[in-house]
Amino acid sequence: MAEQFVDLRLSQALNSSTGSVEIFETQFLLIGDIGLQTVSVANTPLAGSVKVMLNGTATFFENLDESNANARVTLVIEKNGGDTFGSGIFIYEELVQPGLVGVDVSFPAVINCADLPTADEVNAGQIRYTLFITSDTPQFSDNVLLSGPVTFNGVAAAG
Repeated sequence: MAEQFVDLRLSQALNSSTGSVEIFETQFLLIGDIGLQTVSVANTPLAGSVKVMLNGTATFFENLDESNANARVTLVIEKNGGDTFGSGIFIYEELVQPGLVGVDVSFPAVINCADLPTADEVNAGQIRYTLFITSDTPQFSDNVLLSGPVTFNGVAAAG
């Protein structure tokens, strides 16, 4: 059976490097949100063969010094949750730890992952994917900023 295109969605939180959203410890900031429509294959024999590819970029800025040289940024993707971290099904996590490479450094983190949703998820008509970011740098340190660009994209195919 040939592959069948199901849906493509794009989410762009920041389109340039001029943003300056602070990322704090224990705070998961929602930076990407897409809802892949699966109605075209719901309740058909193709519902059990849907594959989803997710990708994106989140660029953050760190002012690193000896006190926070081990700071990490974590990106997490959840499925079928809400706007709050932990409300969905965890499907992906990426840890970025640049280390002490200098001060005032911008780091792009690239996300590439796949999901194989169940027929029940496909039959619901939409699968929502959310991308969150957090940092283990202590709050009020002003050392980690989401600077952009930030994108989150998904495509679904069946067959």
